Amino acid sequence: MPSSNNPDRSRRSFITLVATAGSASLIGLRPGLAPAQAATGHVPTTDPLAQSLFYVEDATQSKSPQYKAGQTCSGCRFFQGTPGQAWGPCQIFVGKGNVSAKGWCLSFNAKT
Repeated sequence: MPSSNNPDRSRRSFITLVATAGSASLIGLRPGLAPAQAATGHVPTTDPLAQSLFYVEDATQSKSPQYKAGQTCSGCRFFQGTPGQAWGPCQIFVGKGNVSAKGWCLSFNAKT
């Protein structure tokens, strides 16, 4: 298991975060928007942003090498749903619909 002080891991995490923030700013997403401003319905997995972030509605079905077992949208700091809620707004997908609490994407950032 890699050390948490591994510079390669930190660099990858930083690059992923910068790429996600850059993508969000290019399409006009503003992470500070209130959950009430999210669109109704679900984020389609065919959405270009969802595809670029490898979003899946069931994390266990992720084919991304960055996915780690146990990571789900409900455990991500960008997920705005309440505990136990099956679907909820996400700061990454503002205006595109709700994401599955059991889902996952490259923007995953564990809640602290």
